[in-house]
Amino acid sequence: MTEEKVLLISCYFPPAGGINVQRALSLARYLPENGFRVFVLTARSSVPMMDRTLLKLVPSDVQVHRTLTLEPPFRLRKSVWSRLNRTAHSTVATNGFGKIRSAIVQSVKRFVSPDPQVLWYPFALRRASKLIRKEKIRTVLVTAPPFSAFLIVNKLKRRFPQIRTIADIRDEWLDYFVKEFVFRGDESVSARAAQIERTTVESCDRIVSVTQASLDRIRARYPEQPSEKFVLIPNGYDPATFSDFRSRTHNIDKLVITYTGTVYQPASPKTYLDALDRLPQLHSCFETRIVGRIAEELDRGVFENHGSSIRLFDFVPQAEARQFMEETDVLLLPWTDRINIPGKCFEYLITGKPILAICYADSEVARLIQQSASGWIVSPDDIGAIQQVLMEIHSLRGKYPRERNWEAIRQYERPRLAADYARVIRESLKSGEPCEIENPDTATWIEREADSGLGASFARAEE
Repeated sequence: MTEEKVLLISCYFPPAGGINVQRALSLARYLPENGFRVFVLTARSSVPMMDRTLLKLVPSDVQVHRTLTLEPPFRLRKSVWSRLNRTAHSTVATNGFGKIRSAIVQSVKRFVSPDPQVLWYPFALRRASKLIRKEKIRTVLVTAPPFSAFLIVNKLKRRFPQIRTIADIRDEWLDYFVKEFVFRGDESVSARAAQIERTTVESCDRIVSVTQASLDRIRARYPEQPSEKFVLIPNGYDPATFSDFRSRTHNIDKLVITYTGTVYQPASPKTYLDALDRLPQLHSCFETRIVGRIAEELDRGVFENHGSSIRLFDFVPQAEARQFMEETDVLLLPWTDRINIPGKCFEYLITGKPILAICYADSEVARLIQQSASGWIVSPDDIGAIQQVLMEIHSLRGKYPRERNWEAIRQYERPRLAADYARVIRESLKSGEPCEIENPDTATWIEREADSGLGASFARAEE
């Protein structure tokens, strides 16, 4: 059987660390087992977390192509974006100087819309085009966020109408991501995002979402599109990574509750900590461990002036994060978003440790926890209910009283999910005639310059 070739476009890829790289890494790792030769296109960008141990999981026959980007270093970028957001919403912008400054801010936002990673566009487009021609690649799969990567796949579809393109959406964009991250709440960015999403949905052969709620929302926005275009393939966990996972004692006379991963607004532990504070009789009975990066936009005061023990640990590689999970009694999962499921949730499941999920009952996270019988579900709006659960955890010494549904949990193994993805790719290759769409009139400067001018010059110099 002829080996099919797939170009996987992901702005983030190991040695970048964190949960954002896991989707692309699992596809690069397991699609070759399903008869595909994988080429990865990624950016040599500045990221907040590095985990070089993940490079060992990339098969040797997977070609990884790394290109430059004009994106500033992560720390500088976050500082600049935070200031832009504050300025854009500031009431100071009412006098003459303030209005000029606000106009500059809006111009910068339009320039890097829909997100700062758009500055990767000319480099990625040029290298992707060369790979498609040289390797005769027939399928391009792009995973987002960052959602500016969709601009790359849309342009590739116009340039090579015969290829099959698949857009992999790890977070709901218009109803969640654009409102919570980057220039959140900005109307011009939201409008640009809507334009790009429509072009992506209309031009791509398959749209893959990771939760049913996200799939339903994007499907509802484009009822004129064929139903077979929209596919659900959830996130998951790597069984090989957790094959040697073993529970260990933590050697302290307290119940340990642990959160791993980046702490940002939808995942803020504030409600949990407030509930524990109102149980002074249990202060000495719990130790809360937060293992991971705390997002710059989150108020660090959340972790101050509490009666119970709180220990903060910086980001650690995945192997070390597993050690923290091995010696915890309960895993903490605060999550106020109803549409998405944080990637860490699936890794929580395979540990067999009970999960304290502080989420809404109608959320995708609650559905997953209930389906797998893996922990307590309690509303983030009900401090009293959280306290009741904490007292139950204390009385049970962290033991969850129900039997896990391991059959439900194992359906989220990444090799299985990669096999599902392989079927989607093959079905898209068999279906329909190639389509071509017109260039949108709303192209940004960075898009126009990608083929000629300054953007192309940068890309040629990089090569």
